[in-house]
Amino acid sequence: MQKALTSAALKQTNRRRIYQYVYQSSEPVTKQEIAGALGLSLPTVSGNLNEFLEEGLLSYSGTQASTGGRKPRTISLVADARYSVGISIMDDAVRMVAIDLRAQELGYRKYPKHFCHKPDYYQQIAELLEEFLDSLSLDRSRLLGVGITVPGIVDAERTLLVFAPTLELRNVPMCQLTDAFPYPVRMENDANASGYAESWTRKETRNLIYLSLERGVGGAILMGNRPYTGDNGRSGEFGHICIVPDGRPCRCGKRGCLEAYCSTSRLSDDLGITLEEFFSMLKCGNQQIALTWEQYRHHLTDGLAIIRMSLDCDIVLGGMLAAYLEDQLELIRQEVCQKTPFDEDGSFLSLDCFKSHSACVGVALYDINHFLDSF
Repeated sequence: MQKALTSAALKQTNRRRIYQYVYQSSEPVTKQEIAGALGLSLPTVSGNLNEFLEEGLLSYSGTQASTGGRKPRTISLVADARYSVGISIMDDAVRMVAIDLRAQELGYRKYPKHFCHKPDYYQQIAELLEEFLDSLSLDRSRLLGVGITVPGIVDAERTLLVFAPTLELRNVPMCQLTDAFPYPVRMENDANASGYAESWTRKETRNLIYLSLERGVGGAILMGNRPYTGDNGRSGEFGHICIVPDGRPCRCGKRGCLEAYCSTSRLSDDLGITLEEFFSMLKCGNQQIALTWEQYRHHLTDGLAIIRMSLDCDIVLGGMLAAYLEDQLELIRQEVCQKTPFDEDGSFLSLDCFKSHSACVGVALYDINHFLDSF
């Protein structure tokens, strides 16, 4: 019995190694290359490849091998053999992204929709998802799962929203949300999901801080490419660092928080304009807008300096604001360096690769990773 179990485990291990080898290869590979790289016999490789071909996970390309000297067939990943969806719930909108097994975007939508903690709201989101999948002609049988992010502290195991100031919720079970979908659902904090997406693209980076700049300000900490959530699941709540004692009131109930000064509302809603209009006016030299941006930047770099001094690792700026910071990044870097005693080179600070899509992509990646680990 023990020998049978060992044989089954070995077969499963070989299956995983073969699929992972093809998955991680940037170019199509041959059976011979797989066998040589993994130290496996050609029959073992061929048998597993035939299974993957039948399942539609891999495909052949090139020419069949023969004694005539033609090149052997190569094997490639079928990236869209499976896909996952990420949904980001905000106070004023819902975003959706579908990604394939390589985290390539299959489609994106943003739906203006004000949050309401009622069954009808969640049912409407489920209906929007079906419309989204239909618009992309995506086969539901290939859907691995749906990830949902919210701007707050999440207890994923209990599907509990612990605290979300921008949604005005505290200690609320979210079963109304998860039960609205006929698919496997995972809930996650939006900044944690964004940080996870960044770590996917920066595998060589050991430690990483993600700072999300949206209507709410949040963050994530990744240590050794793994999320660090703290003892109580509240790590990375950088938006509620106090940067101005007895300063502006924050939606969390305290005063002087980074979020009170660096919410994107300070550059848009509070002024009655959009972020796009704000930065367009900034480029055109509007003096009042320039003064507002200078004040915002000073508070932002105060927060970044605290984070850098506390955790001493790379920082990624993300969220809605990241899409507008390309021209401002160097000045932000210089200002942070001026506020820390050890930094002269601001290259530790960079912008989010996925911009406003990062939370959706990140939460969708959890299902992709689970699938890749399931062989």
